[in-house]
Amino acid sequence: MEPSGIQLPPRPRDVRIDGVDPCSLLTEEQRADLGLDGRPVFDSALSELYPGDVPACAIRGFDPRAVLAGVSVVTTAGVELFTSRELALKLEPVVVHGFPGLVAVPTGFTEWCGVIVDVAPGQLLDIHFADGGRQPPIPQLQLCKDAQAVADAVVTTLLASR
Repeated sequence: MEPSGIQLPPRPRDVRIDGVDPCSLLTEEQRADLGLDGRPVFDSALSELYPGDVPACAIRGFDPRAVLAGVSVVTTAGVELFTSRELALKLEPVVVHGFPGLVAVPTGFTEWCGVIVDVAPGQLLDIHFADGGRQPPIPQLQLCKDAQAVADAVVTTLLASR
């Protein structure tokens, strides 16, 4: 398969995320601003996409919208996983607080959107934002904007702790 051909700018610096709890990356205030009023739920599991265990945090929002945000701390693969091979995603370059990233829009689904942020060699943040299933469905373009807002908040918190 063909690589994406996307060239990302360099990172402003390396921010290692070994041992970072993904549930610590959104403050209570940030969660409220993003409409995520559910309790953060930590999970660490094998991933179909990334090698090894991937610590993740899922946070639901119920009011005013039914949504789900996911934050994964990936220390076993870098952003080149996305730029070096073809995936069922439409990739758009984005910059999050100076860090290169990708908006990952699934081509086969409209219920979610993701943002991948390159934070260090072989490490990335994987943020997903999904529709919670109410009617009418949230348009994918809005889910992508929301995923970018979550990514912005996550990187803000990460940089404040480093």
